[in-house]
Amino acid sequence: MTLPPDPSVSAAVHNAVAAYAHALDAGRTEDLAALFTPDGVAEVVGSALYEGRDAIREGYAAFAPTAPQLHLVGNTAITSWSQDAATAVSDLAFLRRGKGGWSVQLTGRYDDTLRRTDEGWLFTRRVLTLAP
Repeated sequence: MTLPPDPSVSAAVHNAVAAYAHALDAGRTEDLAALFTPDGVAEVVGSALYEGRDAIREGYAAFAPTAPQLHLVGNTAITSWSQDAATAVSDLAFLRRGKGGWSVQLTGRYDDTLRRTDEGWLFTRRVLTLAP
C-alpha cells in the first residue's frame, strides 16, 4: 500500500486535470496549450500527436466545440509523485448535447505526466486512449 501524495501535489494535479477539461469544452485553445510545458506532448492514441504548445493550440483548434459538450473526468489516481513531478490516470466520459439531450459520445482513459514549473504544475505529456 502506498501513502497518499502530499496534499499540495494532489491539489495541483487535480486542478490541472479540471482546467484542461474546462478549457477544452469552452474552446479556449490558448488556455489549454498554456497547461502544457513548452515542449509538452498531447496524444490521442491512434489519431493525433501534438508536440509543443503551438502544435497543441493549433491541433485542438480543430476540435473546437460546435455544440455544448462536457469532458467528465474522474477517478483520478496519482500513481507516482515527488515535490516536482507526478503521474496520474483518469477516466473520461465525453458527452455532447444534441436535440435529444445529452448523450455519451466516447469513453477513455488519460495517462498524465506533470511537473512543477515557474508557471505552476503543467502537463509534460497527456495521452488519451479511447475505449473500444
